[in-house]
Amino acid sequence: MISASSQPSQGGLAFATPGDWFAVRLPRESADARRLAAEVTAARPELAPERPRLEGMLASLVEACAALDVLCAYATVLDVPAGPLPASLVVSVPQLGEETLDRVALQMAADSGSVAPPSVDFFDLPAGRTVRIEQFRHWADPAEEHRLVSLVIQYVTHIPGTGQAALLTFSSPAVALAGQLRLLFHQITCTLRFDGAGQES
Repeated sequence: MISASSQPSQGGLAFATPGDWFAVRLPRESADARRLAAEVTAARPELAPERPRLEGMLASLVEACAALDVLCAYATVLDVPAGPLPASLVVSVPQLGEETLDRVALQMAADSGSVAPPSVDFFDLPAGRTVRIEQFRHWADPAEEHRLVSLVIQYVTHIPGTGQAALLTFSSPAVALAGQLRLLFHQITCTLRFDGAGQES
C-alpha cells in the first residue's frame, strides 16, 4: 500500500507518509471540522454521501487538538467496496516526565471506549523503544443511529533528552482493511526520527 513518500517535518520530528496522504489544516473548533469536510467533498465529489461521517471523524480531531499538544495531522481516502472511507494520522508531543512506556501503555489501554480489550506490543524501532496500543473503538456517527467502529492504533516513544514523547495516533473506520492498515501504520512509524538538540549522540 506504500506509494511514493514525502518527508514532513514538524517540531523536530520527521517521518515519511505515502504520496496519497495529505496534510490537514488542524481544526480547533466545530466550524473547522465542517469547513474541512466541505473542502474534502468539494475536491472528491464521490465522497459527498459520506460528508456527515467525515464531519464526525474530523470533529474527533478537534477534541484531540484540544486535549493534546498536536503538531500536525494527515489523512487519506481509502477505496473499499462499501464506499470511500478516511484514514488519519495525528501527531502530538505530550509531556511524560519520568513516566515509563509500560505505565503509559497501561493508562492508554484502559480506555473504556474499546469494543474489545486493547492489544499492547513493544518494538525496538529506529526511533527507539516504542509501544503500540491497538483498539477497535466506538465513535458517534451523526449520520446513523448506531455507533461507528474504527481501528485506532497509537505508537508512543520517548524523545531522547527530553521529558516528552512522540505520540502517533492512526485511525480509520475501514476495519475490513485492518490487516493492511496495521502494516501500513507500522511502516510509517518505522520512518520516525528526531532532529534537533534534544537528541542524544
